[in-house]
Amino acid sequence: MKSNIAIVLLLSSFSTTAIGQNPTPVVDLSSPITANQPSEDNVISTADVQVAGNSYYQSQVLQEEVQVLRGMVEELAYELQQVKQRQMDDYLDLDRRLSAVIAGATVAQPAAAGQVASQDAVQATSTSPVGQLAEPATAAPADTVAMKANYDDASDLLLKERDIEGAALAFKQHVVDFPTSPYVANAHYWLGEIYLLQGRDELARQAFTAVVEQHATHGKAMDASFKLGKIYHQLGDDKRARELLEIAALSTGGAAKKAQSYLNNNF
Repeated sequence: MKSNIAIVLLLSSFSTTAIGQNPTPVVDLSSPITANQPSEDNVISTADVQVAGNSYYQSQVLQEEVQVLRGMVEELAYELQQVKQRQMDDYLDLDRRLSAVIAGATVAQPAAAGQVASQDAVQATSTSPVGQLAEPATAAPADTVAMKANYDDASDLLLKERDIEGAALAFKQHVVDFPTSPYVANAHYWLGEIYLLQGRDELARQAFTAVVEQHATHGKAMDASFKLGKIYHQLGDDKRARELLEIAALSTGGAAKKAQSYLNNNF
């Protein structure tokens, strides 16, 4: 009987002690993390997204700036080409006017000679036996007119019609058809200018070389020397470039100042 009472008191004491203590919470590790409880991985992912977004935005801005700069470069390149074209047109127009003046003087001289020949022929006919007529005068003035007309047609393709390819073909054909033309040196020179405008430096070098070597006393020789010197300098042949530029710088034409300025700035 006493033992039963002791057991009841012991159980009662244990139950009271258990009730007085705070129970330890049980956490289920297998349960998912709710939105109200962000983890460290979630915080890192958000930061990565922000960094990626900023990088993408900066990339888009840079691409737009590159497109704008590319457009500006293309526009400047086009304007530069137009300036070169206008300069070449003005120079070609002046060149054609001067050539016309020179050709006019050339035509006048054969014409005068033809008149003298005609007078001599009349005198010879009046004193010679019947049937023995003097030889007719040559048609040199007509040939000169044909050469000038052909050269003017080639110039008009470049100056008026803006047909660069057609002008190049016409200038080359002029050299072939009229090898003794007084405009051969001009044709070679303008071929060189056209090739420079097109970026065909080797063909330009050949054309200017033809002027310098085959027409050393022509009015275009010093201009060709200047252009040829620049080409050789760009090719890395400084020795040959300096020789040509110094020759042009010692001249009295417009090429002298340009050649001297190029020498001062690059050598």
